[in-house]
Amino acid sequence: MNKLGKIAPIVVIIACLGSGFFAYELQVMKKAHLGKIAELNDSLTTTTAKLTKAESTLKQAQNDLTQTKGDLAKATNDLQTTKVALDQKTQEADGLKTQMADKDKELQQAKTDLGASQAMVTKIKDGLSKAGITDIDNLDKLTDKIVSLGDENKILGQQLVTLHADNVQLKEKLEFLTTTPVGLRGHVTVVQEKWGFLVLDVGQAQRVQPNAEFLVYRDTKLIGKVQVVSVAANNCIGQIMPEYMHGTPVVGDLIIH
Repeated sequence: MNKLGKIAPIVVIIACLGSGFFAYELQVMKKAHLGKIAELNDSLTTTTAKLTKAESTLKQAQNDLTQTKGDLAKATNDLQTTKVALDQKTQEADGLKTQMADKDKELQQAKTDLGASQAMVTKIKDGLSKAGITDIDNLDKLTDKIVSLGDENKILGQQLVTLHADNVQLKEKLEFLTTTPVGLRGHVTVVQEKWGFLVLDVGQAQRVQPNAEFLVYRDTKLIGKVQVVSVAANNCIGQIMPEYMHGTPVVGDLIIH
């Protein structure tokens, strides 16, 4: 009993020390786990924010694309109307050229007839009082006809000049509507490398056309090339062309057509 009485306090002390040690270890483990949970929460918050921003950017791009489709349909309609007008003016010009050619033939024939009549008048001039003057009347008619044909040719020539001027204007308008200006510059405003497209700060206001290609520069270094797939009023969406890429585009990079 005396030995047990001596050993019991020692056992109690050892048990207390053991339980204290385990409690300390549990506390350390708890703090470590709480730290990892805090890091995971921060990572989750950051990831959620990035995902929200990406979804917002994609939604904006989709809205721009929807608006662009409407603008593109209107531009296509305007272009078709201009082409129809140009074809009509070209046909009118061809018709006037044909009319002028016919009138020229008539004028040449009239001149030939006038020459023959003048030769006949010269031949019978000395015997005019005996031979009659019916041919002289014919000469007056031919002269009037030549004057009339000359006036008609003049009018047709003026109409042809007007149609030519209209054709020039329509061709210039057609070129204006279908050509992206060479040397046009802008910048990258949005980069979506995952989906392979960029948003550029140039659009219909700067005469950007679908399928136009832009080189992407950073300072003087060529980064790559993009092709325009849709155009809005003041911006456009460009598809990254992987075969020409020498780096990753970033917001602010210079683009040149």
